[in-house]
Amino acid sequence: MPSGNPFSIFKRRYDHLPQNQQTNWWVVAGVALLLLLLLFILWLYLYVKTLEKPYIELKGYRVATHASLTEFLRERGNRREFGQLTSFLQDAGVADATAPENLLRQGSDWLDINEPPFAIPPRDYWPNMIATLKLIRDELVPTIGPVDVVSAFRTDGYNRKAGGSKKSKHKTFCGLDLVPRSNISRKELIEELRNLHARLGPDSHMGLGIYSGVRFHVDTCGFRRW
Repeated sequence: MPSGNPFSIFKRRYDHLPQNQQTNWWVVAGVALLLLLLLFILWLYLYVKTLEKPYIELKGYRVATHASLTEFLRERGNRREFGQLTSFLQDAGVADATAPENLLRQGSDWLDINEPPFAIPPRDYWPNMIATLKLIRDELVPTIGPVDVVSAFRTDGYNRKAGGSKKSKHKTFCGLDLVPRSNISRKELIEELRNLHARLGPDSHMGLGIYSGVRFHVDTCGFRRW
């Protein structure tokens, strides 16, 4: 029986092979190494993908990434329906108040409650958002500066799991939760928002809610404050 380690045995057998067969063995070995390298690269790519966060943070609140939005728009007829919503907002003259895709964000806690981060509101609710976007663009932004949307339309299921009110204006696509882009303090933000609410008065139908940090709610479906 041949003695020695497996490499020595292989080398002795390899050395006794004809020259053309030796070349073939090197080709086989090279192809095998190449395949192993490709498998490693694929594994590394998949591993890195698992490390990628499905969200970005706006003032500490999580909103789903653009890649997540792209996946959502690939589902069923979402891209077509979103295009129709965008056209509706453009025709109403409010598509410049915020990027239309921001209005698909259900909230910042979708990971915690295991709900989709995006949803498209039923067409019957679309007109409800017009006055809200006009108020944000024409009154709110000139007062406190640009804002980002962290929650817009919510499905009944999302709203229930998130602990929202049964009468939440998010469910009828009238309300938005926002955060300022600037570093305005909470104290200054509250003062500016309350002054704006008082100045616009009941005719504005402005609903104003102030939450923790610098998150706040705005709608135009009933003059009130909380």
